[in-house]
Amino acid sequence: METLLFKRLQSIKQLSVVNWVFPGSEHTRFIHSLGVMHIADKMAQSLGLKISERKMLRLAGLLHDIGHYPLSHVCESPYRKPFALQEVQDDQFCLNNIDEVKSKIEGFSIEPKITLMSKSTGRHHEAIGSLIVQYNQKIRDIIVSECGQGAPGIIADIITGNVERAEIDPLLVQILHSELDADGIDYLMRDATFSGTSFGSFEIEQLIRCLTVGNYRGKRILCVTPKGIAAADQYLINKFFSYSQVVFNKHIVVSEWMAEQVVNWMQKHHAIFPSGTTLEEWVKNPQDDKNYLNFTDNMFWSALEKILSDELSDLVPHYIKVFCGHLLHHEEPAYVKGSECRIVSDDPQKIRDCLKKSDIFERPEFNNKQIAILSSRCMSKQVPYERFLNVIREKNVDSELTESELELGRMMECISVKENDGSTHVLCDDERSLMQKVCDTTFAVVRLYEFPQNG
Repeated sequence: METLLFKRLQSIKQLSVVNWVFPGSEHTRFIHSLGVMHIADKMAQSLGLKISERKMLRLAGLLHDIGHYPLSHVCESPYRKPFALQEVQDDQFCLNNIDEVKSKIEGFSIEPKITLMSKSTGRHHEAIGSLIVQYNQKIRDIIVSECGQGAPGIIADIITGNVERAEIDPLLVQILHSELDADGIDYLMRDATFSGTSFGSFEIEQLIRCLTVGNYRGKRILCVTPKGIAAADQYLINKFFSYSQVVFNKHIVVSEWMAEQVVNWMQKHHAIFPSGTTLEEWVKNPQDDKNYLNFTDNMFWSALEKILSDELSDLVPHYIKVFCGHLLHHEEPAYVKGSECRIVSDDPQKIRDCLKKSDIFERPEFNNKQIAILSSRCMSKQVPYERFLNVIREKNVDSELTESELELGRMMECISVKENDGSTHVLCDDERSLMQKVCDTTFAVVRLYEFPQNG
């Protein structure tokens, strides 16, 4: 906690610009990391884990977000998208945006996720964090002194969700990296508390008390007992509402969307923000510590000023300058009243039909003057067992993995139930769970905003 790299998290807001709408949401990745360490340890104690395992989990919880980007996921998203050199012309920007959203709506589906428990790679914030854990000598020394020589690699695997190595106990990974993990539990409760909503309320003490260790194909699996099923359902449902009612608020999504456009332009042009390659060099090279320490929310806000005031600002696309000005003044494009198409359903065709009632389909003559934003969230990653097997066989998913190996990933990443006789199954396969009926339930909403004509 005394290292500068960890203190950096004090300068990164947990919920980016959500505080513009929910003024109490001023909490940071720093306090969230402390909370995840605490919850992970409570889970470990409930499971009866050894002191050495608890130490490892506490450190992994503390460090799980050390690789986070400014404005949290807002600035991370452009770094994870395919790199495109082609610059969008000002007169095409809105049309391109509308075409992209229309294409997503036309192809909207609720595809079951088959390859589960896959590790974070590339420029995902967890992958960046794992590099810090492995390359920063100060942090390595602390970890080694507490947990032994091989601990930095194990903690890096816990952070990224990597269960591939033989020396990794998947149970430790699941406590920090699954559908029922300390990260999700803390951010659901903390975000609700600070935003002033009640969607983070669930029976956390009962849920943690009902944790138990299952076994599948010789691997330890994080499970709940039958008494914990209702609390697990409540947790997933409230997380769903937290996204649909807070994260996807119409004022928040457009502000975050503008910020993403600016960051995408900056990192592609190496303008103020680092390229993805440079970012990785910063965290691998101790001499570049200072650069990474400055990679915070403050860098983002000062970058907006620089874009507008730089002597070469004439070369910056008009739409980027418009977004910079709006963000600096806490303004947003005007919402087109009555344009919202919102639906909750488990039927993808029904969702597509609803979203197609949007003005981007009905009134295409306005498409060069408006911005469209599509948001969606599924209730869970769970898929009923029979459907899971059918999809594997139909799609011939990853022929290198057997059905039982794919099922192992499903058991690890999803919430599993352990019966009194020791047998285990996923929550959505349990007739006592609401997930049996609602695991595919998806929220989707498309909204239109007027592109600012002045700015």
